[in-house]
Amino acid sequence: MLNVALENTSGKPAPLGATVQPGGINFSIYSKSALDLDLLLFSSPDDPQPNQTITLDPRINKTGTYWHIFVPGIGHGQVYTWRVRGPNQPAAGHRFDSDKILLDPYGRGVVGLEAY
Repeated sequence: MLNVALENTSGKPAPLGATVQPGGINFSIYSKSALDLDLLLFSSPDDPQPNQTITLDPRINKTGTYWHIFVPGIGHGQVYTWRVRGPNQPAAGHRFDSDKILLDPYGRGVVGLEAY
């Protein structure tokens, strides 16, 4: 797994989801209570582990309740998931579990179901 720090890739909060743009993809996701997010990129739908993990910096990758990043050099068909860290307080409606990876609620397709 490669943990990458990207410079000058703050991205934009809209539109939500993964949006292919010239030179890469803008990712944006809403989370009011998240404290930290990782974007996990996979080489193929069958890979059990990401080949790249990008930790978002709330100082540059967060606008209000929207987390966002532009990742250069990738395009249509990129397989990705999110890891979200935050409070685990079920009574308050918070059930964050950083051991789980999450589908993008704004995603337009799901791949790799055979492996999972």
